[in-house]
Amino acid sequence: MATYRELLAKESPEMQARVAERVEAVSIQIALSMLRDELNISQTELAAAMGVKQPSVARIEQAGNDPRLSTLKRYVQALGGELSLDVTLPTGKRVAFHL
Repeated sequence: MATYRELLAKESPEMQARVAERVEAVSIQIALSMLRDELNISQTELAAAMGVKQPSVARIEQAGNDPRLSTLKRYVQALGGELSLDVTLPTGKRVAFHL
């Protein structure tokens, strides 16, 4: 039986790009809800800490959502955390920004 990666490798570059975009979108959703779940905080509690209503938090965590960096910063700060951005340059050098 072929693996997922083997099957994907047989697809067109366009299909591979669409799959990569969907995986990235879902990864953000999963990561955000995992952060919140790790701290055992509900969407309603997080919304109160952010000064928004619960549907706003649900939209931030929704698959396909592309939240702004400022929104991610507010989300993480409301959880009591600090947002950092880690950039890897083509040279291999890594640069971190603490936002």
